[in-house]
Amino acid sequence: MAHPAQQYYDPDLSAGEERALLRRNYLLLMTGQAALGLIGADLLGLAVEPRQGEVVIHAAVRRETPEVLEDLDDIAGDLDGFLQGGPEARSAITRRVHIGPPDATTWPGFAHALLYIAKA
Repeated sequence: MAHPAQQYYDPDLSAGEERALLRRNYLLLMTGQAALGLIGADLLGLAVEPRQGEVVIHAAVRRETPEVLEDLDDIAGDLDGFLQGGPEARSAITRRVHIGPPDATTWPGFAHALLYIAKA
């Protein structure tokens, strides 16, 4: 039986490309759920990078404070909890912090699945 999301994907995607897109969307959704209530004024951008056996959470921050780092740790911890019991249960969760704006020229997260960008 076909996955229900297939009706929205390009029919020319290979099976591997389709699986990668489903995984990316799943990880983006779970990270969004994990980030609820934890995006403060100093968090300027949040992105998700699926890697083989790993999920990288990219954060662009105004300044690195203990509160921001705690929020990012909470997001990673909640994401880990959400992934347990599923196909991503063994994926390592890494966070990368960039101090500065979430723009395409300086923030590595911009090239990945964007979850949040603060208004200027």
